[in-house]
Amino acid sequence: MSLYRKYRPQTFSHLVGQEHINLTLLNALKLERVSHAYLFTGPRGTGKTSTARLMAKAINCLNPTDNEPCNTCEICMEISEGRLIDLIEIDAASNRGIDEIRELRDKINFAPSRAKSKVYIIDEVHMLTKEAFNALLKTLEEPPSHVFFILATTEAHKIPETILSRCQRFDFKRIDDSVLFARLKYIAGEEGIEAEEKAIELISHHAEGGMRDGIGLLEQLSTDKKLTYDHVCDVLGVSGIASMEKMFGFLRAGDAAAGLKEIADLHEEGFDLLFFNKRFLEYLRKAMLKAVDANDNAETNRILMLIENFRTAYEQTRFSIIAQLPLEIAVVKSVAVSGGRNVAEIKSEAVQTAKAPEKVAKPVQEATPIAVEKAKEPVQKTPSVTPAAPEEAVTVQEPVIPDERVHQKIVPNVDVSIEMIKKNWSEIAKKISSPVAKRCMQQGVPARIEGTTLTAVFANKFNLEKLMETANRTEAEKAIQEVTGAHLKLSGEFCERAAEEDKAEKEFEDKIMDIFEGRVV
Repeated sequence: MSLYRKYRPQTFSHLVGQEHINLTLLNALKLERVSHAYLFTGPRGTGKTSTARLMAKAINCLNPTDNEPCNTCEICMEISEGRLIDLIEIDAASNRGIDEIRELRDKINFAPSRAKSKVYIIDEVHMLTKEAFNALLKTLEEPPSHVFFILATTEAHKIPETILSRCQRFDFKRIDDSVLFARLKYIAGEEGIEAEEKAIELISHHAEGGMRDGIGLLEQLSTDKKLTYDHVCDVLGVSGIASMEKMFGFLRAGDAAAGLKEIADLHEEGFDLLFFNKRFLEYLRKAMLKAVDANDNAETNRILMLIENFRTAYEQTRFSIIAQLPLEIAVVKSVAVSGGRNVAEIKSEAVQTAKAPEKVAKPVQEATPIAVEKAKEPVQKTPSVTPAAPEEAVTVQEPVIPDERVHQKIVPNVDVSIEMIKKNWSEIAKKISSPVAKRCMQQGVPARIEGTTLTAVFANKFNLEKLMETANRTEAEKAIQEVTGAHLKLSGEFCERAAEEDKAEKEFEDKIMDIFEGRVV
């Protein structure tokens, strides 16, 4: 006998992970207010059918104890062994037509043969046809007093409202990993399986809240009464926590090459990259929560950027021709956006550069062509330097680059005009590597600069919202800095007037095309 059948719950107290349902059903049994029809819905392997059989036992048990079935009387034994004639289980996936439901309706009036009541369990009830549901409707609303219906499904949204309104609905939730771990550890002990805790933990996580799946994997992966972590990883094709820790370390250090090699190694060893991506997102989520608890805003923002990149990779991996490509792009983007440095370190360097600019002796990277041209402009065209307090950052109207000490670190508080931004807007957009972000940037129009915030207006809400996503906004701000030398925060606004003008312009273009039967080239 399979382990999941051997360890199927025989009492409500043994049904783990669904305490809210246990309490409600036991109270109904205690008060003798059992409904004539129930709907159990939830993910697979969470105990829907097991609970339905427990209800059938509790209703018909000859010697109940505290409303729990005794499991020793004839009725309980026959239900446990699956041979009670008055417990009718129907698989709606293979008996979904109107003829089967009419046959059920014709037989429902016959009195039970052995038990006090008849119990009909219809599994995967959402598979019934529309005609079958209609045939079931009247019987479900007013069944004989000796009949109870329990419907089970994983897709309650496919069931007609007329059926839902005639049932008491119970939603089964995914079983928590810690509960799954405890149950699997207990079963392993009962079966004499020498199991490593890390192996059971990985199985619990891979089961995704399904007790049946977890027990099935435990049985499948146990060889010679042993269960090892390495064996579980090899069979399931998943990587462990070590790979995620290494990947996170590579991203923190800005080592894109090492991150790409790790992905290549996982792919060559046959690991499931989609599952690795999912587990890495969970790892990043825990790191984000830890950073939030520590009130570390810089670390939180950096992890948010990583989450956005790898979330996009997860969505793209399912449809990618090259399985590892989306993950590789996420690694490269994560390192490129942060420059391989901690955000707090970048801010600290900016402050130090502002306080002691004369100590900067070596160039960090080459200046952009625009910055060089500005350095070559006549002196009279360059506005004077604004005086600053000794403890404040030096404010420069135009980026001044010494001949032998050209550098492109973050220059704080470089004062640029909105005209300069408008003039170089297309050049800024070209610096953005993401095609989507570049397109959205091109659709915006710089409007004003307030302090260190540059505001652009958009005629399309999609372009605005997409550009304001963490990763895209960060890349746009970096492009602004590269072209103008100014460290500005990018903000966006939606302009209804601009949207109307844009719409009117497009309508005008369409009319012109219709008149001349032309097309835009």
